[in-house]
Amino acid sequence: MKPRALVFILDGLGDRPCPQLGGKTPLEAAPTPTLDKLAAAHQCGMMDPLTPGMPVDTHTGVGILFGLAPRDAIHLRRGPIEAAGIGLKLQNGDVVWRANLATIEKRGDAYCILDRRAGRIRTDVETLCAALQNIEVAPGITAALHPATQHRAVLHLRGENLSACVSDTDPGGANIAHGVLRAQVAHNADKDNNDNSGDVENAQRTADAINQFTDRAHDILSAHAVNAARIKNGQAAANGVIVRSAGGYRRLKNLLSQLNLKVAVVAGEMTILGLARLFEFESITDPRFTSLPDTDLAEKLRAGLRALQKNDLVFVHIKGTDTAAHDKDPQGKADFIARFDRELAKSGVLESGDTGNMGNIVLGVCADHSTDSVRGEHNGDAVPVLLCNPAGRRDKVKTYNEIDCTTGALGRLDARAFLTSVLDAIGALDNCKPVDLM
Repeated sequence: MKPRALVFILDGLGDRPCPQLGGKTPLEAAPTPTLDKLAAAHQCGMMDPLTPGMPVDTHTGVGILFGLAPRDAIHLRRGPIEAAGIGLKLQNGDVVWRANLATIEKRGDAYCILDRRAGRIRTDVETLCAALQNIEVAPGITAALHPATQHRAVLHLRGENLSACVSDTDPGGANIAHGVLRAQVAHNADKDNNDNSGDVENAQRTADAINQFTDRAHDILSAHAVNAARIKNGQAAANGVIVRSAGGYRRLKNLLSQLNLKVAVVAGEMTILGLARLFEFESITDPRFTSLPDTDLAEKLRAGLRALQKNDLVFVHIKGTDTAAHDKDPQGKADFIARFDRELAKSGVLESGDTGNMGNIVLGVCADHSTDSVRGEHNGDAVPVLLCNPAGRRDKVKTYNEIDCTTGALGRLDARAFLTSVLDAIGALDNCKPVDLM
């Protein structure tokens, strides 16, 4: 049987020294005997998701690892990805946003954000979203909110003469003090990526519709029985909706599809599943797969192995590392990494824990970006990567972390180069021309 590849993407794995961990990163602090044995038997390096020093979002970093050219990945919008993740069918002219249910408080004409994720709400999200369907936000424009993963949702606008060339209302975690932003015409938006983006009048009409939705959603959710019960139980009310990264439907070209590879993605997070569906990969999920540290790692690894029986390349995406970092919980991140290491040892992926002899399976371990557990934000640091090729070389790295991997034989490479290294290891590039990889 020809070689196949199993690639683990530990979301936000890279980190910086944390005082809470005695100056170590969570990966350094976590006991990882399985990953360390693999590192000692194979090759490591440091990977820039896009370019050195440039922070990227999950959809950009994972998009490149999934075979999207970097030049296309930087223009990728989150809204259509999330829509694909939940199976939302778009028509020409529709515009969709990545949305969060949030806890907000109206102060005069402005909204203060108390929690961008409404306490990471996990229950009754479908009920709250059901109250925000077919809302007329302007003549001929309707809005609907659809549940995604936990506090995440998709805002869908349908009507004539809409534009994705509008700014976000979500200020981001680092700028939460700015409150809910008012949508405006985004004059510097990518005109090649968004439908009708060059029409300022359409953009202004769409921005006004979004601002109307913000007001209407707050009124409806504030009066909802679910939020009354949450407040009574001491939970954060999910009484607001903040949105970002607008876009419309766009078919995307992909290196893995060009190579006619059979690809599967195992994930529990709609952004990742959305990318898989946009690229027409097999998407595998389960209610036990979540974006939190409580995800069923053992079953997720088993699902990856099963998928490898009928696919050339399988990605297993693991979100818990990033979630813990965003929650500014470095110890929780270290604990989750240690649990992944234990489950990897028990999963059956490795035929020998001491030598990393995996038969004809090429194994990759990487991340889509680095997330700082002290600040709770993504940063532009490179992330450690591991490439286990039974027929490949080895280097002198003995421990898998951000420090030791800097001396690895893979050197400093970008995400596209890491992917092509995996593809070369399984012989997928044997008849490929270098120009096809650009």
